[in-house]
Amino acid sequence: MLTNTRVLLIAVPAAIVALVIAAFAIDQARSNEEIARNVSAVGIELGGLGEEEATAAIRAYEAELAVTPVRFVVNGVTFDLEPAEVGLAIDEQTVVAEAMTVRREQGGLGAFFNWFSSFREQVEIEVPVTYDSEMLDEVFSEWETTVIANPAYEGGVLVRDGRVLPDYPRAGEGIERHMAHSLAYQEMRVPVRNEIILPTRLLFPELSDADIDAKVAEANKLLDGPVVLVADDPPVEVTFTADDLAAAFQSEVVYDSGPSIELSFDTATLAAVAAEHREAIEQPAREAEFVLQADETVIILGSRPETLFDADLITETVYTTALSGQETADFPFGIGAQPDFSTEDAEAMGPITRMSAFTTEYPSGQPRVQNIHTIADAVNGAMVWPGERFSVNVHVGPRTEAKGYVEAPMIAGGEIIDSVGGGVSQFATTFYNAVFYGCYEDITHKPHSYYFDRYPEVNEATISWPDPGLIFRNNSDAVIIIKTQYSATSVTVKFFGNNGGKDCDRRLGERSNFTEPETEYVADAAVSPGSERVESSGGQGWTRTVDRVITFADGTQEVETYRWTYKARPRIILVHPCDMPNSNQACPAPVPNVIGLTFSEATSRLADSGFLIAEGNSVETSDASRDGTVAAQSASSGSYLSPGSTITVDIYVYVAPPEPPPEEEPPPDDGG
Repeated sequence: MLTNTRVLLIAVPAAIVALVIAAFAIDQARSNEEIARNVSAVGIELGGLGEEEATAAIRAYEAELAVTPVRFVVNGVTFDLEPAEVGLAIDEQTVVAEAMTVRREQGGLGAFFNWFSSFREQVEIEVPVTYDSEMLDEVFSEWETTVIANPAYEGGVLVRDGRVLPDYPRAGEGIERHMAHSLAYQEMRVPVRNEIILPTRLLFPELSDADIDAKVAEANKLLDGPVVLVADDPPVEVTFTADDLAAAFQSEVVYDSGPSIELSFDTATLAAVAAEHREAIEQPAREAEFVLQADETVIILGSRPETLFDADLITETVYTTALSGQETADFPFGIGAQPDFSTEDAEAMGPITRMSAFTTEYPSGQPRVQNIHTIADAVNGAMVWPGERFSVNVHVGPRTEAKGYVEAPMIAGGEIIDSVGGGVSQFATTFYNAVFYGCYEDITHKPHSYYFDRYPEVNEATISWPDPGLIFRNNSDAVIIIKTQYSATSVTVKFFGNNGGKDCDRRLGERSNFTEPETEYVADAAVSPGSERVESSGGQGWTRTVDRVITFADGTQEVETYRWTYKARPRIILVHPCDMPNSNQACPAPVPNVIGLTFSEATSRLADSGFLIAEGNSVETSDASRDGTVAAQSASSGSYLSPGSTITVDIYVYVAPPEPPPEEEPPPDDGG
């Protein structure tokens, strides 16, 4: 029995200790992100609050202090002041950070005993309250001028009728500043406010007449206008006359470890003068720009950030310029948004020079020449940025008469037809070769189906709307500027950029896989049936390759191979439609000549040729030998008519000439 009792006496305290330790562990784990128990600040219980909650509690306390008026009495006159007017503030983050460290020793008995003491001991965190002493001094000075008949005065500078005059210091009654600040601070840092009677006494100025005279000399410098602020980009010139400066002049006493006279210009007054130029001052950001000169050098027009109207900056510049005795200074712009493409970005692309140029020629005076010139004008000056694709079709759009294009021959479906914009493939070929020799990436191009000797074999391109297209990619790190030029007999495309030092050459392979031309018959009613006319003798087709040999800046090379097969140009034979292969149309027959034949003979001859006859008009003749013969036929001999056609003939009819009148006998001779 004794043994059991002894065991019980040992077990009970052990169980209690275990429970306490368990409670400590649970409490610690649960409150790692919270302020420890029984921690407060200015009477606000922070224990158990997280960082955000504690900050909000201190901020609410700060707001209460800032808007609860403090009542002051000066010479029997009452003034109410909200502490917010003099910049009252509390550093909440510092207070909360300190509170979070209370009772936070890590591990060991110290942490346990701190936890244990938190149930019975309160820890108070000090809350530092601050305010702007200069702002409070300004308030005191204002009250002094209101309720004190002869306030102490530190002096100043006056401007009267354009003259700068001294306003010397003088002794007088004033608020005893040191004690006033102490009383005000004690009252502003607690939420329950008491009325404060501010002590006054006879005050002597700290500034001397000599101090004022020095400020008068400074003021004369400030007001010895005009001051002109000038800028070139954007162009601005603002003049502040002596009258403008005098109107904006200010003199006030400031307290910063002792009183001093501060001379300045009123920002609103000077801003009103500058505001007349606001439209010129406020300009959007400008990108850096590459400009191709007439001598084919490329210069950079610098970028500029957005320029803003900054009244404070203008006032500061006017002040420092006037004080230095200068008449002109740079206009100070406020800086807004930066350009997306800056001068530095442009310079990083390296020197922009001519990378390639290619020229093709043509006879002058043809309609296609106008189309070549028109599309060249549309592409001239285009810029292609690194990584961008450039499509001639997308850039130029459809070729229309409204844009200046005219009808000219072009290949469509293997045939040459007239179309608005015809002939622009010559420009496409010229453009493609500028891409080729500039070492830029070819995305899409298509050579002509048939070979034209005015173009380099394989290195050529055709273009139409909307297809085929001509597209390349700027695979360099620099911009490309495209320049086009033309004359009456040639067109040139030049690329300006920086391809990283690459150089491209053309290596032409041999012709192979020849194909012979096929004969194509083309119906032409002007060709006589049974005959033919050679329109084109045609030509062979073949396959050929071109290697683009790319030599890099380090001397290494890469070869790109292009292969193209030209179709054999067909031999074109013009025949009458009835002679076309597989035609089921009967060919017309030649009309025989029946003039001079009798009607019977004409009928027989026409019938032999497959025609019918019809008698038409009678034609009188005095020649008896022509009587009854054909005088004319409705279809001339040698012409062609369908078999079975009727030919009308006119027949001569003999008409005897009238008898001559009898001759009269001569009168008898009278012998006279």
